[in-house]
Amino acid sequence: MRVAVPSDEGFDGNAVPFEKAKSFAIAEVGPDGIKEIKVLKPEENMGDELKKEGVELVLAPEVSKEITLRLARMGMTVLTGFSGKVKDVMMTALKSTVRDSLKAGLTMAKIGKKMVDRRF
Repeated sequence: MRVAVPSDEGFDGNAVPFEKAKSFAIAEVGPDGIKEIKVLKPEENMGDELKKEGVELVLAPEVSKEITLRLARMGMTVLTGFSGKVKDVMMTALKSTVRDSLKAGLTMAKIGKKMVDRRF
């Protein structure tokens, strides 16, 4: 699964709200860990760039409803409430809570103490 995290300093930085990102860390996350790391600088049509990169999941502290809906229409799932180092947020994608929520197709997934919207 290709995962994107908005960041203040690429893969070595911290996760930041989507709209405040200085870059987007993108990685292939799978059973063997994190591979194929790439960092993109934000562009006017960032959703299109993420789509071109094959991103399926965006993990961020915050994403506006407008952007969440736009990304969802493009086939991406957006989960919020993730903070800290980008590497740690990426590792969260390996945890069963996120995988199980996506597989089950739930509209609401409880991740830690934070409830997040998942829109299609």
